[in-house]
Amino acid sequence: MKDNQKKTLELLDQHGESLHRLLSRLTRCEHTTSDLMQELFIRLSGGRGFAKALNPYAYAWKTAANLAFDWRRKQKINFEYLDPTMLSDESSQHTLEQMIQQEQINRILHITCGFNELARNVIVMRFIEQKSYQQIAERLGKNPDYLRSLCSKKLKHLQTILNKEISSHQKGGE
Repeated sequence: MKDNQKKTLELLDQHGESLHRLLSRLTRCEHTTSDLMQELFIRLSGGRGFAKALNPYAYAWKTAANLAFDWRRKQKINFEYLDPTMLSDESSQHTLEQMIQQEQINRILHITCGFNELARNVIVMRFIEQKSYQQIAERLGKNPDYLRSLCSKKLKHLQTILNKEISSHQKGGE
């Protein structure tokens, strides 16, 4: 077995669960998660960057996140906002609330695909992995205050896009 493949297997033994969880949260599709885990193994075991990485886990994490966002970009997803009046009884209302929440998460992830790699990574680490800015800074080798500022700007941008979409949807539905 090649050294790089051995290094990849060791990394996946130690961090495979967290990488799988990351892919699962970003794709929201178990079948796709499995496919991307296989692609991750291939890229890591055959890549020179991984062999030279000072922090193999950080390199694998970035590769996994990029795979997930590349997959999202390729999806031809047409988002339609759900009408809360669709279902009237209380048991159906809970189901509707869950559907709306899932739709919102998918929409946010779709918009995040358009951010640069650093911004995407900070958003994912902060809000999906619940990491502190200090932890993110250590992994990315950046200043925590800079990352906090970047995250804040991107969240405002995300909010602006979502507000425009909701406003446009409401005007179209009148």
